[in-house]
Amino acid sequence: MLGLRPVFLEACICGTAYSSSPLLQPEEYYSVRESFAYHKLPHQLLNLSVLKLDGSRFEIQVTKGASIAELKEAVMEAFGQIQGEGQAKISWSLVWLHFCLGYKRWKLVDDKMYIRDFRIKDGDQLQFLRHLSVNYNPAVED
Repeated sequence: MLGLRPVFLEACICGTAYSSSPLLQPEEYYSVRESFAYHKLPHQLLNLSVLKLDGSRFEIQVTKGASIAELKEAVMEAFGQIQGEGQAKISWSLVWLHFCLGYKRWKLVDDKMYIRDFRIKDGDQLQFLRHLSVNYNPAVED
């Protein structure tokens, strides 16, 4: 490996890496997005347990970069698999109106946020929480 020298990155600005190596000329700067095939990297799965209101639990798997919407989809899918034959179909829009998933002190209600925003990691437990009061009445009293 004679004649090869390490390339030191000075800065990474807006997804483009710049090098101070004399081996690379300015026209040879490369985009990090072009040099790495991120879409080919394996998705790291997290195993999470979900505590139901009756005290029972079930397991789900989601990718490390999943959104809250994707997390809810995984819950609905897993819950559908454990639901027995002959039971009434669950109205998930009604469920999500009155309940939400919770992690530690947070209610996971913004579907556009990501589980990494809450530092959810492999093996953690989520739980169903009341989101709105079941007795909620929007009528205004005089």
